[in-house]
Amino acid sequence: MARIAVDVGNSRISSAVVDGGKIIDIWHHDTLLPKEAADAILAGARAHKAKVAVASVVPEASDVVLSRLREAGEDVIQITTQSQPTISGVYKTLGIDRVASITAAIRLFGKGRGAFVIDCGTATTFTAASAAGEFQGGWITLGLGRTLRALNEHTDQLPDLTSKVRSVNLLTPGHRTDDAILQGTLLAHIGVIKQWISTAKAVLPGEHTTVITGGYATQIAPFLTDIEHLAPTLTLLGIDLIAQAEGALADRD
Repeated sequence: MARIAVDVGNSRISSAVVDGGKIIDIWHHDTLLPKEAADAILAGARAHKAKVAVASVVPEASDVVLSRLREAGEDVIQITTQSQPTISGVYKTLGIDRVASITAAIRLFGKGRGAFVIDCGTATTFTAASAAGEFQGGWITLGLGRTLRALNEHTDQLPDLTSKVRSVNLLTPGHRTDDAILQGTLLAHIGVIKQWISTAKAVLPGEHTTVITGGYATQIAPFLTDIEHLAPTLTLLGIDLIAQAEGALADRD
């Protein structure tokens, strides 16, 4: 049976129809427009006769979505870091998006190994878990786009180049301010991720596959030789997997 997986993130609400572990439709809304997102999810749920699973790191937005769907009589659940049964040893404030991504990475790509997931979104995050689904820690820093925006907001003369970062395909010293900012910020991000992977391999036990996801993943991945899998929809697939696991537990109770 199809399920609509909904990821309420800091910048956007991503929704996907998942059937048999495959995404057959996907759409996005700004997180500041939860009513529009809810209406689209409702239409999708009715069109596909699908249940809905919502994961959120923005409670104000997900409350609007959940309320709208439940008022309309839809079969909807909210998965949380505390409720999910797939990854053990998590801390209370670990984002459910990170839990969903690491769940999908292990299940879809692990092949008996654990996983490192790099998520390049509003924040850039690193999440590690063992093959047995034991959380092994992670790191967080400001995302690529927000780093560029911060340079503009906290300096007098540097421009906001957020909209241009996806055009960068060279890593050479810039000969103009714009190039220096774009290439320097991208190179710094690549360096952070390389150091994260290198350190994690040195200090964490077990073998791991390395997966990159998030809105800037396709921009960053070509510069990283340690990345095995580029999976832009990893979080949505993980939400579906967690919902399946929670449903299986409920059926046994």
